[in-house]
Amino acid sequence: MLAQVGLHMGGIVFHKAGFTLVEMLIAIVVVSIAMSALMTALSSAVEDSPTPVIEVRALSIAQAYADAIMAMAFDDQTPNGGGAVAAANLPCVMSTEGQGRASFDDVDDFNGVKDQPPILVNQVVSETNLSQFAVEVSVTCAGSQLGLAENHFAKRITITVTLPNGNTRLLSVYKGNY
Repeated sequence: MLAQVGLHMGGIVFHKAGFTLVEMLIAIVVVSIAMSALMTALSSAVEDSPTPVIEVRALSIAQAYADAIMAMAFDDQTPNGGGAVAAANLPCVMSTEGQGRASFDDVDDFNGVKDQPPILVNQVVSETNLSQFAVEVSVTCAGSQLGLAENHFAKRITITVTLPNGNTRLLSVYKGNY
C-alpha cells in the first residue's frame, strides 16, 4: 500500500507518497530470497568452472601424444620413406627394442608407456600444472576391428589420460600398414 499524506500550507495541498514499514520489510524479504537463490546458482557454476579447462587440457595432452605416435613408422620392417610391410614379415607382435624414449622409431615402441607427468614432444600444450596428469599408451594389432582381412594390417593406439581427480579419458586412433 502506498501511503499518502496530505500537508496543507497556505491553501495548497501537498501529497507525499511513500512505503509503509510493513511494505519495506516484505520487499527486503523478497529481495533476500531472490539474491539467495541467485548466489546459490552462481556458486555452483563457479565450483564447476575448472572442469572444462581440465577436460580441454586432457584432450590436448592426448592429442599431442597421438600426433607424436602417428608420425612414427608402422613397424620396424617399414621401408624408409614409408610403404606397406609385407605380411610375411609382420606377424603383428608388439616389439620394443629396449631403446630409450629418444630412440623410438615406430608405433610399437610406445606400447606400455606410462608418464606422470606427461612428456610432450611439442610445446602445443602449456606445461603448467601437468604434474597432476598421467598418461598411458597401449598399442594392439587391430586390423580385424576395421574389417581388414588380416589383423596385422592396422594397429590401434589407445592413449589414456588420468585427470587430477582420478577420472580417465581415452583417445584411440588407428595406424594402417602403409
